[in-house]
Amino acid sequence: MELREVRSLLAISKLGNISQVADHLHLSPPAIHKQLKDLASELGVPLYERIGKRLQLTQAAEVLLPFLNEMLAQYAAAFSAIEEWKGTKRGSVRVGTGATSYILPPLLRKFRREHPGVELLVETETIAVILASLRDGSLDLALVVSTEVTDLPGIRIETSWDYELVLVSHRHRFLRRPRLVDLKDLPFILYRKGSHFQESISSYFAMHGLRPKVIMRFDNAEFIKSMVLAGLGLSALPLWLVHKEVVQKRLSIIRQAEPPLYSKISLIRRASGYVSRPVQAFIDTARSLNERDLPLLTTCRRVGLDSRKSEMPGPQSRK
Repeated sequence: MELREVRSLLAISKLGNISQVADHLHLSPPAIHKQLKDLASELGVPLYERIGKRLQLTQAAEVLLPFLNEMLAQYAAAFSAIEEWKGTKRGSVRVGTGATSYILPPLLRKFRREHPGVELLVETETIAVILASLRDGSLDLALVVSTEVTDLPGIRIETSWDYELVLVSHRHRFLRRPRLVDLKDLPFILYRKGSHFQESISSYFAMHGLRPKVIMRFDNAEFIKSMVLAGLGLSALPLWLVHKEVVQKRLSIIRQAEPPLYSKISLIRRASGYVSRPVQAFIDTARSLNERDLPLLTTCRRVGLDSRKSEMPGPQSRK
């Protein structure tokens, strides 16, 4: 089994077309076809079949994929280690991220200040793509909501941050801290079912006896915030996302009687494989972030969100 054959099979799994694979790997279609034929002959199993206009991997080839991805990742790591030892490059860090935009800017800013010679590459993708890229070595690290990676094999959590999801409203005010069940008749605008935020919110509501009256669901937190600003309902959103509107009194935080709702953001990497010095330096910088670097993860008076100022009677509508 040769690495070029491995690369061709992995490319087929993603592109599903020999001509596209040939363009991607800068080879001719006959060369790709021969590599795949030789690999199938060596393994003694067919590796792909044609489904309509697309080539699809067989079950045997699907079994091979995680092992082939690991082979290429280890190959790339070996070369990185040698280049680092030779001192021929200053290194790079490839980071993937999803719905964690608040932490990334201060983290990148601090790392740039401490390691100006290291190249930083950032990709924004879905959690599925991020995990696949980590496993095949296309990414070194990723920032994700922790519920997305709990107990996943082959993934290591390097550090985590707690953050708060706050209940926000445009119209309703409360003198006392309401219980969550007191909100059962109010309209809620939440995340689509299956999203990482929604899983945390649903578990929290269920734990405290609230079955919210959901009138809309969205994939995007900014869309949800815009609906709340329009006065269409309540929602639970990350504090950093609504801080500006709360300070401007365009939104208000509802302080429920129950304990606050927290979740976690984690910096993760593949559990196996070589960790280069630039990647380790990025991990160390992430671990060094403190409350001054990330003031909007949880509510506190320091950021102008003293809970005593937001408690008013009701529910009643703002006039």
